[in-house]
Order: sequence, then structure tokens, then C-alpha cells
Amino acid sequence: MKIGSVFVLILCVLASCNPQQKKSNAVYIDPFICTGGDHGQTDVAAAVPFGMVKPCPDSDPIGHSGYNFESDKIFGFSNTRFSGVGCKGTGGNLLMTPFVGTINIDNPGSFKVDKSTEIAEPGYYAIEMTNGVKAELTATRQIAIHRYHFPGNAQQGILFDLASSFMKTLDVNFTISENVILGDVKCTNVCDKGKYKFYFAIKVEGDVILKKMGNKVVAILANKEKQTIDTYVSVSTVSPQNAHQTLISEQPEFNASRKAAFKAWAELVDVIDVETNDIEQKKLFYTHLYHVAQSPFVVQDFNGQYRGSDEKVHQLPKGENHYFGWSIWDTFRSKHPLFSLLYPEQYSKILTSMCTLYQQGKQPWATETEPYPTIRTEHTVALLLDGLRKGLLDFDLNEIYHAIKHEIDNQLEWHSPGHILESSYDSWAFAEIAKELGHEEDHKHYMDIAMNYKETWKKVFLELEDDADKMHARDIYEGTLWQYRWFVPFDIGGIQEMLGGKEIFEKQLDEFFGKELFNVGNQPDIQVPFLYNYTDSPWKSQQLVQQLLTAELNNWYGTHRKREKPEFRKIFQATPQGYITEMDDDAGTMSAWYLLASLGLYQTCPGETYFWVTIPLYASSTIKLPHGKTFTMKVEGPRSVNAKITELVLNGKKLNSLSIDYADIYNGGTLVIKTTES
Repeated sequence: MKIGSVFVLILCVLASCNPQQKKSNAVYIDPFICTGGDHGQTDVAAAVPFGMVKPCPDSDPIGHSGYNFESDKIFGFSNTRFSGVGCKGTGGNLLMTPFVGTINIDNPGSFKVDKSTEIAEPGYYAIEMTNGVKAELTATRQIAIHRYHFPGNAQQGILFDLASSFMKTLDVNFTISENVILGDVKCTNVCDKGKYKFYFAIKVEGDVILKKMGNKVVAILANKEKQTIDTYVSVSTVSPQNAHQTLISEQPEFNASRKAAFKAWAELVDVIDVETNDIEQKKLFYTHLYHVAQSPFVVQDFNGQYRGSDEKVHQLPKGENHYFGWSIWDTFRSKHPLFSLLYPEQYSKILTSMCTLYQQGKQPWATETEPYPTIRTEHTVALLLDGLRKGLLDFDLNEIYHAIKHEIDNQLEWHSPGHILESSYDSWAFAEIAKELGHEEDHKHYMDIAMNYKETWKKVFLELEDDADKMHARDIYEGTLWQYRWFVPFDIGGIQEMLGGKEIFEKQLDEFFGKELFNVGNQPDIQVPFLYNYTDSPWKSQQLVQQLLTAELNNWYGTHRKREKPEFRKIFQATPQGYITEMDDDAGTMSAWYLLASLGLYQTCPGETYFWVTIPLYASSTIKLPHGKTFTMKVEGPRSVNAKITELVLNGKKLNSLSIDYADIYNGGTLVIKTTES
């Protein structure tokens, strides 16, 4: 049998398909991608799309999301995390460590694992520890299921560290009744900014004895025989009773839950098909799509209850979802525009959940009273404008108009050049919302505030000085002046005018990329490769994006420093070292950038509804839209780094620009991208 035939057979087995059925794209998901060292900080958690629980090993040394592919030691298996974020991450709660023989309760340390036995698939994880225990993990939305196979012939059990956390644990309360632990835990959030508190119920099946030892519980198996023990961890934002009732009502079974989790991922990623014979490209595409759907979390309980940031319990209408867990300073740039393309109906619920933040006392960073791990929410106003103009917002903004206005008046930062540009963007977005809602005076007032960015831009960014390539110069956040100067997405024409025209703007873009000043590994300038579309040389964006996706390049920048020597490599790789060093996935932001860029669609200004078209990596791609519609993009001509677009044809009609409006995508049809070699 040929190797290709073997591969197809393996894919069919994983997807439970027969030769006549189309296999799910979920078989291309490789959860190990971007989990090695500081190359993405994603994880191998056995979760469902947008699930609350993320059971996963916590490695030694630990990663931002707990797991580090490069380590062969683990502390155990915790149940919460936020994929790909900075500082030391957040979550890492309710750590479970299966043991054989004696264990130091106060300082159990880490345990060796056999990496050759490690398996990670969508919704499932397994590994064998060198102490003889095999661990298997799967999950439903609110329940993590741990299955531990014990070898026997010695004392054996599970150590529960109920005070575990990637940051700081502030409080733990719990009770034990028979084989069930009920309680709550309170911890600090990412970078120690804000706090979260949630509730849990843990049930241990089998003949075990549970003993409380401080903030830990030891479950000792009553006999020393070879046996399998299932443990269930249910979480709730409302109460331990709700968490327990979730266990009672769901009564999940391991194998059925594993199959259901894979099916859920298959349904999510099968919304889009990309045509390519390059298996690595398919692995990258569908794994990064897997990454973007790790958050936000669907957090309501079985009865529709959820606790908000205001500490109050709220009630959802039957059948509705409430989403929580934000890193919007990152994700507004790419992930949310991607959601609007692939999951418009689901995304409308995400936008509604964002609106409720304003009703519950929204702050730029996590507050002191969050119901679950979360990070930051700057630029939410731009996404609300974007959703409104795309027809995806089911929430009446008049209900929170004054709360948004309060945010713009009182919470925006103006103390550094970078903050001024970012706050000007938010002011512009609010001005446009005011216009959409008929508040003309507010529209004029806040548009004037937004356009005042020009005063700072002329002073700081027009004639760049010697500190222009120094990280954090003039209190710039995670970037340089060179990288931040382009962040006026709502007024590129204004920048061009201050520079002296489109030609000079283009030359300065040439200098920016020619001198390798661009940082693909962090958010502040990730829209800049597409800015040649605002010049008379859009082909430069087309070729540059192809290079960034496929070529080996010099990469000089981390998050906080410029390297003495560049890291020369292909930026996106289908390996555990999937990103360049220090390139966090940041809640799916960088994954979404890859997905959009590889599809040949990018929205440089959320709030405006057009996407720039570049050359896709794929011969064709098809998005399954609501109401049975599809949107297909086909490339007629070369797709190399030397190619350029000659013509766009939408449903048989030639377009007059290299952009396409969201409504044209949502309405379905076919976009033909005609290319030639330059």
C-alpha cells in the first residue's frame, strides 16, 4: 500500500468515515502545534469549542497555558486555562495528580511521563506516566472527565490541589460529602490584574476514601488492584450546587463524551473547506481554526444562569448562550473579523455578551469581581460598531449608549503616543456609533477628538528620531514608534496627507519592511502588510503576505526586546515550535491572522466593513454561510510570492477595487481572483 493511501486510511479511522464519505477537516487538527517552549503558548487541553473546562497537563517547567511540549515532566492535570496569553497565563485551577506508592502531600513535585505514549486530538488527550498510571482526558462544555488507569500492587490514589493556580490563589472553600467535593476558588487574573472566583463540584467514582489535608484532598483507592477510576470536575460561575446539578443532569460517559467532543470540533471546522494538496497547509489552517475557538467561554449553567462581572446572577432566555473570557486588545484585530465571516450567527451572541459588559461595570482590564478567567476589553467599542454595520448586532445600543460614552470619556488612556493613537481609534468608533444612532452633536464632538491624533502624529511620528526603533521608547506598549505609527486604521488618508502623499507613504512602507522593522510576532503592527492597498502598488501587499506565510525570513523582535541577531526561519510551522520565539497566540489573534492572510482576506479597520483581497494560499476555499448559502474564492493563475492580482470578478461582475464588502461575502456567491507572475 502506498504511503498516501495509508495516510488517507488513518484519517478515515480518526474520523469514523468510510471511503465514500468525505472526511472531516478535524482530522487535520494537531493540538501539539505551537505548544513547545515560548512558541505560541497554546495547549493540548481536551476541550470542546468555547468550552469552560480545559483539562490538560501542567508541565515542569510550566508554560503560560500550563503545557510545554518540550518537557517530559508534569505536576498533574489542571482544569482551567486561557490559551496563548502572556505573563504567566491564567487558570491552572483544581490540579489533579494520580500517584502510586507514597506522595509528599505538602510538596509533591513533578512526575516523569513517557512522551512516546502521548496522544492529543480534538477533545481528547492521553499519556502514560512513568509511575505506571495512564491518564486520559476528555470534556463536555462544563465538565472535565479524567480517566486514570492504575497499575495496582501498591497504594494508589489522586491528589487534588484545590488551591492551584498559574497566578495567585486568594481563597479556597470546600466541603466533602462521600465521593463529592463542593467548593469555590478565588485567584488573581493575568499579570495579577483583577480577580476571578468560580465554583466547582468534583466527583470521584469507585471505591475510594477522601481525606482533607489543608487546601488539598487525597483520594486513596481502597484496594491495590489494577483498576480504572473516572473523576468528573464540573464548574459554574453561580454556585457549587449548580456545578453539582450539572454533574447530575448530564451524567457524562467518557467514550461518548470523547466522540461528542470530536463531533463538535468537526462541525466547527467543517464550515470552511480549503483546496490544497499541501498537507502541512491543511494542518496549519485547521489547527489555527481550532485555536481561535478556545475562547471566549460559554459560561451559563443548565438553567440559563450565569454570574456577571457585577457579582449578580443573571438569567438567560431558554436556548441562549452567554460568552465570557476576553482579550479584546488582541483579538479585535483579526479573530473577531474572522468570526464574522465564518460564524456570523454565533458571533452575534458573542457581541451581545460584550454589550452586557457595559451593563455590569466594564473596565479596560479584568475587575476585582470577575466570574471566570478573563484579561482585557479595550476596543470593544470598535467591534460593536463593526457588528452594527455588518448587521450582526442583535442588541439595541441605545440601552448602553451612555455607558459606552462614559467609557470613552473616563477610561481611555492618553499619556503616551501609542495610547493616543489607540484612544483616537476608540473615539472614532464611538463617533460613528453616535452617527448611526442619530446623535449628531456627539458624532461631531468625538470625531473632533479622534482627529486630534494628528497633533501627536506630526510631533512624534512624522519625522522619526533616533529612538524610533527602540522597544518601549516614550512609553510605547510592546512595540516601537516605527511599528505604532501606522495604527490609525480609520484615517490612512490623513497619514498620507501629513507625509506628503501616497508616494511618500509607500516609500516609507518600503523602508519599514526593507529594513526589517516589522514585528509579525505581536499585535501593534500586524495590519501593516496590507497597507500597500492604500497605495498605487497593492501588489506589494500581495507578495509580502505570501512571503510572510511561506518564506524563511529574518525576525528581529520579541514582545519586549529587539534581538541582537534575527531569528531566521519560516514564521508559521506545523510543529510544536509553530511560531517564532516569544510569539504568543494571544487568545487566537495570531492564529486568526494566519487564517485570514492565507484566505486572502483582511479587514484593516474593524468598524469599516470591507476586506482587502490578497492572493490566497489555496486554489479555492468555500465558506458555508447561514441559510444554505456559500461563498467561494477561486484563484485563476499563479499563487507564488511573485504573483499579483490582475482582476477580481464577483458573481460574474468585475470589481473596481481590490476590496470586497462584508455584505457581498455574506450574501454568497463566487469571487474569482485572477493573477499573473510579475
